[in-house]
Amino acid sequence: MILLSLIPIVTGGLLATQTAVNSRLRSFVGSPFLASTVSFSVGALFLLALAFFTQGSIHFTTATFSDNPWWIWTGGLLGSIVLTVNILLFPKLGGVQTAVLPIFGQIIMGLLIDQFGLLSSPLNPLTVPRLLGFVFVLIGVLLTVIRKQSSRENKQKSVLLWQMIGVLAGMLSATQTAVNGYLGTILGSSLQAAAISFSTGTIILLVYCLGTQTTFADLGKAVSAGKSYWWIWIGGFLGGLYVFGSAWLVPQIGTGQVVVMALFGQLTFSAIIDQFGFFHALKSPVSRQKLLGLVIMFIGVILTKMA
Repeated sequence: MILLSLIPIVTGGLLATQTAVNSRLRSFVGSPFLASTVSFSVGALFLLALAFFTQGSIHFTTATFSDNPWWIWTGGLLGSIVLTVNILLFPKLGGVQTAVLPIFGQIIMGLLIDQFGLLSSPLNPLTVPRLLGFVFVLIGVLLTVIRKQSSRENKQKSVLLWQMIGVLAGMLSATQTAVNGYLGTILGSSLQAAAISFSTGTIILLVYCLGTQTTFADLGKAVSAGKSYWWIWIGGFLGGLYVFGSAWLVPQIGTGQVVVMALFGQLTFSAIIDQFGFFHALKSPVSRQKLLGLVIMFIGVILTKMA
């Protein structure tokens, strides 16, 4: 069980790495939606190929649709919405709130799902140590992501509606984790659930790009750049591993703990990437405040594991 509890930290690290990789990909293709479409496509192809190689096929009967709730198929849609909302939030609220509000939403929704067993997740009632752990995690998140705002961010006029949307985006992200986890239980395969989620997300993003007449011409630049920066194409692969890992873990340790520990891994790996400028990211030395936040988060993660 201890080993299972550490896996979400690694998957969160994969998500942080994916963000850095996709940011570099976007610098070549221009559109963030096109970069996301490419990433989702790579992830879907990887998961589908892995499913066919290890399990022979992805199969479900009409009874899978008729005997189960409709929401088990919404994982890809939720992922697409979260991605789009994050892109829309940045110019409205600035980088700080765009990071903090969705994370806050994820923590809250993960707690609610576990407390009431929502979306057929394992019931994991809130205890005093877990509540204290969530408080520590929240404090750690705030210390880690909040920094002194620039004059540009100070001039941003935050609108309450957009702030609420930011929190909602985080709640949808945690919901996606629970949905994919339950779909994996229904299909008897977390891998198939992840493949379906990524395939659905790819279709949704592709339709969006076609509907908004996004140009695909800049993909040629990415292909040429890929000769020197081969890793710009692995974002979807990393994202696929994250979704697959989360879907596999939720039925075993609960949505709340998967979300919280993945967030810890995501912020920790993000700090490492910033510190050393990996994947051509802009170097940003880890401050004492951020380091303190990570330590407090780690304490909170330990507390959430207590009965």
